[in-house]
Amino acid sequence: MLTQFRLKMLNREALSDKNKPYKIIEHLPLKEGMIVGDVGSGGGFFVHEFSRKVGENGQIYAIDVNQKSLNFIEDNLNKEGIKNVKTIKAKPDNIDLPEKSVDLFFLRNVFHHLPEPARYFKNIRKLLKENGKIAIIDFKNKKLSFIGLFGHYTPLNVLIDVMDDAGFYPLEKYDFLPDQLFVVFTKK
Repeated sequence: MLTQFRLKMLNREALSDKNKPYKIIEHLPLKEGMIVGDVGSGGGFFVHEFSRKVGENGQIYAIDVNQKSLNFIEDNLNKEGIKNVKTIKAKPDNIDLPEKSVDLFFLRNVFHHLPEPARYFKNIRKLLKENGKIAIIDFKNKKLSFIGLFGHYTPLNVLIDVMDDAGFYPLEKYDFLPDQLFVVFTKK
């Protein structure tokens, strides 16, 4: 019960005006027929929205380390009759998907939780198609806040350095999110 409440709150937060979810979606390179991996899917808000964008010929992978999150997403997908989403239980350092199978990975507020981000993204690199992209949204540092006090943020220079080490360069950087950075990367 408490888990469902938390996941509903995550969806409500994702949908809030200050987080500009539909503007985020507008700025992602989503097309009909794409294969998208939503890493750290949480309550599944973006999973549902992405499933509409890629259509019946596309595929969304809802990827999370928390099985309760994946169960919550599956229940909602079944209620809505959405068929182009598959849930994947990830390991902390690995996602079990075929090599060169994904067009876009999306990570929102996940990067700062990764214990070894360079290694993680080197593993993800293998899963991306040749022109694949990774969209990363993470919190900026707000010193006098929960985010700042507990390290739930990623400085832009750290993000760029880690992704460079993993074999990516920034393709697009967006500044419309007041509390978060938003960068789309592609392979070097």
